[in-house]
Amino acid sequence: MKKIIIMLITLFPMSLYAQRQEFVIEGSFVKKDMDGKVHYNYNERGINVADSTPVINGRFEFKGKVSGIQRAYFTFKPTRATDIKLAWRDSKSIYIEPGSFKIVAKDSISTARVVGSAINSAYESFMAPLEVIAKERKPLWDEYVKIKAADRKVLPRAAELKAKIDETTIKREELLKAYVRSHPKSYFSIEAITELMGPYVVVEKVDELWGTLDPELKESYNGKIINAVILGSKATDVGSRAPVFAQPDTSGKIVKLKDIKGKYVLVDFWASWCHPCRAENPNVLKAYNAYKTKNFTVVGISIDFEKDKGKWIKAIKDDGMPWTQLLSPANIDGGAMKAYGIHAIPSNFLVDPNGIIIAKNLHGPELQKKLEELFN
Repeated sequence: MKKIIIMLITLFPMSLYAQRQEFVIEGSFVKKDMDGKVHYNYNERGINVADSTPVINGRFEFKGKVSGIQRAYFTFKPTRATDIKLAWRDSKSIYIEPGSFKIVAKDSISTARVVGSAINSAYESFMAPLEVIAKERKPLWDEYVKIKAADRKVLPRAAELKAKIDETTIKREELLKAYVRSHPKSYFSIEAITELMGPYVVVEKVDELWGTLDPELKESYNGKIINAVILGSKATDVGSRAPVFAQPDTSGKIVKLKDIKGKYVLVDFWASWCHPCRAENPNVLKAYNAYKTKNFTVVGISIDFEKDKGKWIKAIKDDGMPWTQLLSPANIDGGAMKAYGIHAIPSNFLVDPNGIIIAKNLHGPELQKKLEELFN
């Protein structure tokens, strides 16, 4: 089941922006005849920030203001390119921070070095052992995907490859855990914990690690996001009472969870732009039609922005979803999204008539199987 991990930009109001500080980036290519522009973009509190500058005599420069550390994607686009797709493939992830640093490239951004930046040096140290694991994993994975899906369950070689791939996953997780424990003040400990959480948060994997972090890091913007996700995940453990919510439906009427009394309710988080969600909607519709007369219903909660309300309503009609649909925009503080600790979509929670969560993140055949157990 594919899913989309989302940044919880709804968790804190925009007033929590840190004081914006100036940065200067001086870039250079060894090859002086590089003709084109260098672009960068990053997402800051849900707002896309982008800029570009021409390369002149092998040099380029960016100046601006930034609120704390931002992971940006730098790309060189040549003026003359025979393949428009190739024109955007020369890229590199580089962190922007207040102050100044240099980007030194030979003939491409992808192989450039970053000089004079503490955060980018820390990033290189963080990534070095992980890249060793990635190189070990790649040939295994490449061979595995070449084996036809129908043969993966029966061929001994496929089973052998899968076991080795799983070993690399465990190695990576152990490296991430070790990094957090030895770097309680590092920005990248937050990134390590984010990866370890997974799309559907396994609290047991990160709770102890979270406790080891420096208090100042916990109070950072990203730290507060992680904390909210952990708290939301704990609040929605199977056996917990489902968090209450009050969200508007397509007509603007406020609907609360307690308004739906005495039924089994699938609280289903999605968005009109989420392809895995849209692919799952027919499965939810099948479940709804099969059990709507047996004390079962669905409440959809979209995280579409308010400005995209038209797209949300169109998606409801296009996918033929007759159940209650509510909106909890991903650019508004609080709401159902925060209460349920949503970190990826599609996400869902099966709530019994007493308001207790009895299952979560049931997709495809798993949803049908669980409902069969309840009603047949």
